[in-house]
Order: sequence, then C-alpha cells, then structure tokens
Amino acid sequence: MTITVNELGTMPNGEVAKQIVIENANGHKLGLVSWGASWQFFQTKSGEELVLAYKDAQGYWDHPYFLGNAIGRVAGRIDGASFELDGKTFNLKANEGSNALHGGADNFANRNWDFTVDEAAGSVTFTTTMTEAIDNFPGTMPTSLTYTFNDNDEVSLTFAAESDEDTLYNPTSHAYFNPAGIDTDARELHLQLASPRHLEFRADQIPTGKLLETAGTPFDFQAGAKIGDQIAKMNGAYDAKFDDAFELVYDAGTPSAILTDEKSGRAIEMTTDRNAVIFFITNPAVADHEGDREWFDANPYNAVALEAQTLSDAIHHPEFGDIVLPAGEKRSYTTTYAFKNL
Repeated sequence: MTITVNELGTMPNGEVAKQIVIENANGHKLGLVSWGASWQFFQTKSGEELVLAYKDAQGYWDHPYFLGNAIGRVAGRIDGASFELDGKTFNLKANEGSNALHGGADNFANRNWDFTVDEAAGSVTFTTTMTEAIDNFPGTMPTSLTYTFNDNDEVSLTFAAESDEDTLYNPTSHAYFNPAGIDTDARELHLQLASPRHLEFRADQIPTGKLLETAGTPFDFQAGAKIGDQIAKMNGAYDAKFDDAFELVYDAGTPSAILTDEKSGRAIEMTTDRNAVIFFITNPAVADHEGDREWFDANPYNAVALEAQTLSDAIHHPEFGDIVLPAGEKRSYTTTYAFKNL
C-alpha cells in the first residue's frame, strides 16, 4: 500500500486543497481531496475511472451537486431549515429554497479538512470542527471521516463525531459511481436494493411522513432491475430520474445495494450500518444546462450516488431514526463500497 500527497490547487479563498492517492497491491487507486473531505476518484489498474471527479480544485468550490463531498452535519433536507431541540429553536442557513440541504449553506462540503495518513493501514483520516457560529447547529462538534482502502478493493468510510452540547448528526458521502466507466450511460446499469419501502416526498423533496411499498412500482429494485427500465415506467418528462430515499433492511454482512455493469461484470457492493440510502442518478454537469433538452440528449445520466444515511428529515419524523447526538457521546457510522471483478 502506498500513499502520496500532492497539491490539487488553490481555492478562491486562498486555501490550498490537497490530493491524497492510495494505491493498493492490485494497482488500483483511490483519490481523495482535503476540500470537503471528498472522494475524488477510483481508478483501476487498466485506467478505468469508476467514480466521477473534478480534476482541479476549482471544481470543488460550492458545486450544487456535492461531487464526492462529505455531507453533514445532517444529510438530506431539513424542512424549513429549522428544528427544535431541548426546548430551543435552531434556524439554519437555508440553501435550497426555504429548506436546509446537506447541512445548510456552511456545511462539511465547504471546508478544507485537516488530515493524517496511515500507509500501513491504507487509510486517511480527515478532521474538522463544526461550531454553532459556523453552521447554526448547536454545539462544538469535532468530527472525522476515515477512508480505508484494502487489497480486496474495498473502500470503507467511517464517520465519527462528539459534541459538547446535544446536536444533530446524520453524515454521508456524496460519491458518484459508474462501474461501466464515467463516460457511459448510467441508465444501462443494473441496481439491486434491499429495500421494501421508500419515502413519499413533497415536490420540494421533503418527506410527507409516509413510507410507501416499493413492490410492483418503479421503485422496486429488491430483485434487481435495469435503472433505465424503471425510469421508463415513471412515464415522466425526458429528464425523469431517481432522487429518492429507500429504507434498508439490515442483514449483517449482506450488501444493501449492488450496482452492476452487466457488460463488463464490474460491480460495486455497498454494505452499511445505516437505515436508508438515497439513490440519485444524474449527470452533475446538468447544473449548467437546466432545461436544455438538446444538451441532455447528448449527455445522458452518467453517475449514481448511493448515499447511506438515516432516513431524511428524521428530526421532524422521530420514527425515521435517531439523529440526535447527545452531549459527550461518541457516535460512528461505517459504510463500505466493495469493487468487484476489476
């Protein structure tokens, strides 16, 4: 296992983003970036790119699709960018209409994280500290994200945090995958999810509180299905897609999600201790071409995000899971992405 550290570039605020590359015994490479504690790339020995990346630092500056970023304190949307905790109301910095997305305007993704490397373990640990003055969440919360890459071609992400006050904590990774290669149509991929139910959303992607059965609907990936076939069943607009929260059935050691390119046989298997995954298929470059049908037809969806987390907006729906981090309690979550048949 070898680890190299380079300068990726200087951000608009003058801070230098570092790139860290871990290469395993099989010759495959994992690329990380200090800005946003981001997963930059996964490159096979033969040169196939299986994770979407920006090649330069500027791309990671405040991009609306959170490409590869660590997400927090709270992944997903918080209704009204506001919540009550311990009898107090906390108003966050709304960054999607009136709601807070992925922690609000000043979140994990908009910070240059410190880091340490452990070459023997094949790991990189990023650290930062969030305060109420930064993001309006209560408490000073040191947090870390450790990426570990092994010779079985598995990438494990462990988030950990502790706060001096009760706060909220529901982190995730916003890496975008395509086992067929990042220049191919992700609708051709096959997806299997251990999920019998998905959240019903309002038009602004805020949960209504209902969990709907996936069986017999376009949301049914329990036995596995081609993503494009399920999108076609929606009978929606030309740019119909999934950006949905799926409740996971936990089975220790069994993948919660399997994303497969049936042509090459390459697959990515996700195992997690979280109770949900956001399945999001997109082409992040569409942010600069909204409503442009001609561009979309020439540049189809090329990436799938599988964001393991607690069900969305759980602070307003306690039955979705506990995202309150009590003062003085250490909490950690681990999700592993195993790359197969490389």
